[in-house]
Order: sequence, then structure tokens, then C-alpha cells
Amino acid sequence: MRGKWLFLVAALTAAAIGCGQGRAIFDIDVFSFLRATNADTLPYVGPLPPGVPDTIPVQTIKSLGIGSSSIVDTVRVFGAVDFVNASGTGNVTFQVFFDTAKSAVYTGTPAFSVTGAVTPGVTTTSPFDIPDLPTALKPLFLASTVYVGIRVSTTGTISGTAKLTALRARIVIQDKFF
Repeated sequence: MRGKWLFLVAALTAAAIGCGQGRAIFDIDVFSFLRATNADTLPYVGPLPPGVPDTIPVQTIKSLGIGSSSIVDTVRVFGAVDFVNASGTGNVTFQVFFDTAKSAVYTGTPAFSVTGAVTPGVTTTSPFDIPDLPTALKPLFLASTVYVGIRVSTTGTISGTAKLTALRARIVIQDKFF
């Protein structure tokens, strides 16, 4: 139900602001889907011991579902991640993956990465603003379902938690919808 409501809001927003020049603009709050399933937080430890996961379970995001006849002009992704470091000094890399096949999410290159230097007992906030995802990833957002995954990697002997605090995708579609 929530996914249908979100799609309706996105469609109405696109109708209101995207009617000019054959473009539609959609805004998807990816973070709300991840937070609802408690997939917005991932512990990290470095070096990673065998058997300790460095990813979240793949999550399902309802997307546009408008088919392949449209052209995705831009996919801007922005948000922030907090690295809440418990011990050690090093770097944490937070990677986000997208795919339309659930089994393929972690097999490819990440859509984007965010890195933060961490020190003991300090929370490092790393905002990100990716102006446009790689061309190969753009058509994924035309599907009705997009799968998302998050992986955390570290350098140094550290432990803590990576907590996503915001993740939005702004998708600009070229088409003659209106």
C-alpha cells in the first residue's frame, strides 16, 4: 500500500512540475523503503572476520514502471550517511547497488560510494550528491521494481555502525506524457 501511495505522489508531482519540454520529474525516497525494513543501518568491523556480513539483504523499491519507450535523462542521487565509530581509526566506504534482478544486485559495480574517515567515539556525517548515475544504470529506474543493496568496507582496525540518514533519487524522464 505504501509503495502505491508513494508512486501516486511521485506521479502527481511529475504532472505538476514536469510538464514542460516533454520531461517528467519523479522523486523517490529510497530511504523510507530501507528504514521501514530496518535496512538503513549496517554494522562495520575491520578487518572483516570470516562469516560476518558486509551487506544488507537486498531490498525492494517500487519505481516508475513506465516501460522502455521512455528515455531516462538524469538520475540524481543525494542523501547522507553517518559513520558512528566505536573504536579504532580508519576509513569506511558505504556502497549502494541497484539492479532489476534481485540475484544480481551485488554482482556488479556499485552505483556510487561514500567514504568517511573515522576516529574513536566520533560520528562522521558524510553527505553525498551524485549529479547523474552512470548511463548503464539509468534504464533500471523505468522498471516497476528496483532492488537496492548496501555494502560497507573498511580500512584499519575499526568497528562501528554505518547509518543511512537520507537517500533520494530524482529521475528526469524524456517523453511526451502530457
